[in-house]
Amino acid sequence: MFSVFFASDRSSSGKSMITMAFSNKLKELGYGIEVFKTGPDFLDPIVISKAVKTEVKNLDPFLIPVKFLNSWVFDGEAGCVRDLNEKKAFIVEGAMGLYDGNSYRVAKKFKFPVVLVMDSKRISSTMASLIYGLKKYKKGVNVCGVILNNISSARHYEIIFNEIKKNIKGIEVFGYVLNDEETFKVKERHLGLIAPITQNSEGAIGGFEKIISNIKNEVFRNIDIDLMIRTLKKGSKGFNDLFFNYAKRIKNTQFKTESGSGLLVKKKNNKKVKIAVAYDKAFFFYYNFNFEILKNFGAEITFFSPLSDKTMPKGIGAIYIGGGYPEIYAKNLAENRGIMNEIYKFFENNGIIYAECGGLMYLSKSLTYKSKNWDLLGILPFGVTMDNTRLSLGYRNVCLKEKSFMGDAGLRVNGHEFHYSKIITGDQNDEGYNQYSYGNHGRASSAGENPSAFKNIFECESLASPDVLKKDGYNVLNAIGSYVHLSFFSNKLIAKNIIDNAKMI
Repeated sequence: MFSVFFASDRSSSGKSMITMAFSNKLKELGYGIEVFKTGPDFLDPIVISKAVKTEVKNLDPFLIPVKFLNSWVFDGEAGCVRDLNEKKAFIVEGAMGLYDGNSYRVAKKFKFPVVLVMDSKRISSTMASLIYGLKKYKKGVNVCGVILNNISSARHYEIIFNEIKKNIKGIEVFGYVLNDEETFKVKERHLGLIAPITQNSEGAIGGFEKIISNIKNEVFRNIDIDLMIRTLKKGSKGFNDLFFNYAKRIKNTQFKTESGSGLLVKKKNNKKVKIAVAYDKAFFFYYNFNFEILKNFGAEITFFSPLSDKTMPKGIGAIYIGGGYPEIYAKNLAENRGIMNEIYKFFENNGIIYAECGGLMYLSKSLTYKSKNWDLLGILPFGVTMDNTRLSLGYRNVCLKEKSFMGDAGLRVNGHEFHYSKIITGDQNDEGYNQYSYGNHGRASSAGENPSAFKNIFECESLASPDVLKKDGYNVLNAIGSYVHLSFFSNKLIAKNIIDNAKMI
C-alpha cells in the first residue's frame, strides 16, 4: 500500500493529466485506488472520475471539519485493507501550488509523499531552483520526486535532469512528458477542466475515453513507473502508520453520535424521504459527500433532468438543484415548460426547494447570456445576467439570519462561492431586491400577492474579508436559492433539518 500527493508551483501545470494517467496505469497493474482532489471545486473531480472510472472525492479542511477528515479518507473501500503489501494506492491531486490554499495543510496532515508536476515550457536550468524552493520552503512535507511536463526534446530534459541531480538531494526525477498539445487536449473552462458531461457531440464520452487512454500511453512513454512506485512505497511509511493506527482505534466501534469518530450518523428504521436532484448537462455541480449525508439522515436520492424530463419524479419531499452551466442550455431550459410548471406547482404547495448557484439562476425570473434573455421559473423575483460580470470566488462562512427549513436563526455552515453571474434589479445597477413585484410571468400565487414574503436569510462572511458581511440566501415560501455551495459536512444539522422538514410537508 502507498500514497501520493501530486503538487506543483501553480495551476495548469499538468497535475490533473498526471493524476488521470497514473490512476489508470495503477488500475492496469492491478491496484485498487482511492482518488481525492484538494480544494472546493467540482469540475476536476467530475472529469477525473470519468477518466479513471472511480469516484473522486473532495478533500478540503474548510468544507470537511478536521475531526472528520481521517474518516473521510480512511473509511472508504480502503477500510478493508489489512496488509501493507496489499495493492492499494491513495492518490491525491493538489489545487494550485503546493503552498496555496489548503494543499500544504493536507499533504502535511496525512504525510503524503509529494510528487511535483512541473511545467517546463520556456525554462531549463532555472527549473531546478523552483524545485529546490518547493522542497525546502516549509517543513513537514516530503517532496520525493518530480515529473517534468511540456518538455520540448530529449536535450531539454537532459539539461533539467542534470541540474536537479547535481544540486538537490533526496529527490527522484521520474521522467518527462513531451509538449504534444494534440494528445493532451482535455479543455478548460474558467478555472477548471471541462467535464465530459457538458460536451454536445454524439459519443462524447467514448471520445473522452479515447483521449484519456492516449494521454496515459503518452505520459508513461518517458516515465519510469517502477521507480515511481518504489519511491512512493518508501515515502509512504508515515501515511501507512496513520492509516493503520486509525483502523485500530475504530475497530469494532459503532457509529453512534454525530460528534464521534464515525464518518456519518447511522439512522434506524426511518421512513425514506425522496429528494429529487437535478442532474444533467446543465446542473451537475454537487459535493458527493452532501448526497451521502442526506442519505444517512433518511433521504432517497432520485435524479431528474430539467433539460429533458417532462414531469417530476412522483412522491418527492424536496427538490435539490445544484450548480452547473444553465447559461449554456438556457434556451432548452426555458422551452421545457412542462417540468418548470411542475416545479412551480410543487413550490406553490409549499414544497421544499434548495438551489445553489446555477440552481439559483434557474429559480430566477430570467437569465441573460450573450445579450439574449430567457424566462425561467420566476420563483425568486429577480433576474440574473452573465454579461459584463466579474468572478465571485472564495470560501464563505454562512449564518442563517432567520428560521427556515434549513434550521434556526444563528445556525452556521461553511461553503464556497464561484460564479460569474450576478443578480440584476429593475434598473440593472445593483442588488436592490425589494424593487420587484413577485410572480412567475403572470402566474398567480399566494406569495405573488405578498411581496414581503421574499426574504434574504443568509449572511455571508468571506475568509479573505472577514469583517465584511454580504447578503445571500433568498427565500420565498419553502424555496431557498443561494450562490454559496454549502458543505453539509461542516454542519450536518442542515441536512437533518432538510430531511425532517421534508417529512412534514
